[in-house]
Amino acid sequence: MQTRVVIPQGDLGGIGPEVALAVLAEPCLRQECRPLLLGHLESLRQIADECGIEVTLQAVASSEAGFEVAAESAVPVLELESPRPTEPAGQPAASFGAASVEANLRAGSLCLSHAADAVVTPPIHKQSMHLAGFPYEGQTQIFGELCRSRRYGMLACNGKLRVLIATRHMALREALKKLEPNLVAKQIRIAHDAAREVLGLEQPRIVLAGLNPHAGEGGAFGDEETRVLKPGIEMARKEFGFETAGPAVPDAVFLEAQAGDWDVVIALYHDQAFIPLKLLGRAEAYTLFVGGPILRVSPMHGTAYDIARTGKADAGPFGYALQQALRLSRRSAAGSPAHCGGRSRPRP
Repeated sequence: MQTRVVIPQGDLGGIGPEVALAVLAEPCLRQECRPLLLGHLESLRQIADECGIEVTLQAVASSEAGFEVAAESAVPVLELESPRPTEPAGQPAASFGAASVEANLRAGSLCLSHAADAVVTPPIHKQSMHLAGFPYEGQTQIFGELCRSRRYGMLACNGKLRVLIATRHMALREALKKLEPNLVAKQIRIAHDAAREVLGLEQPRIVLAGLNPHAGEGGAFGDEETRVLKPGIEMARKEFGFETAGPAVPDAVFLEAQAGDWDVVIALYHDQAFIPLKLLGRAEAYTLFVGGPILRVSPMHGTAYDIARTGKADAGPFGYALQQALRLSRRSAAGSPAHCGGRSRPRP
């Protein structure tokens, strides 16, 4: 049976819908899986027309009907219940946020009920979500709360560099306030569980990045390493039996991981993770939801409001994310853990 992939339309004000449509327009892709778009049919048709994307979209009444649509005939679209946005692209809007949250919740629910196998999410805009009254920090939180998971996170992958982000989307000031030993120990547990269950590594080499320059250099540049990070590492070792290296010098550890010395780096805040990840390029960069029974993959880019509908959006990263979802779903169906590349080996 082919993989049933649900694709929310993303934020209608950004490039998400157009990159998804461009990928789904490829007949060879539709031979590999059964896709289902969740969105507003007329908006998607308009976007396809504006961007010159030749794709046939077909309304369906249910997910079951959508997954039965023949690959050579059309891409099925299951209409959202939220009102169709009418605001112009290129700026945040509450209607964009309401639609994107509904699409993600419905996509995740289909996976939880085993009516779908995977979700591939185009980017959504946080400000649009907040304007619509949803306080989520990002899509990871949407899926984590939908799963009612006590431990979930985002694993970002680009080549051999795999990074778990401890605090994700929040102001740096707030991220620093949240850092305490319990949070560190929890993130270590999420990283070890993801390395085993998603990457298929029995003895993963996991390292915690330091916060300060030179990882504090013995307290010369801050005491968070000795006051927060080392106690968190020790707590995870005692409570869960997880051996974790660090705190490591943050300006060196990501290069070490890319070279294959580490399987997963735990970054303490958003940009500490994504600056090195994005320096490697975005063609094969993607993120995974970990810590819950939903296989959700996303490309590693944002809504790019500034280039929406200009024809400049690159659909390649979304296509790569979709291929990763298919690969991971097939591994899961075969009863083996998913593997994002690289092999576990003795710690250097």
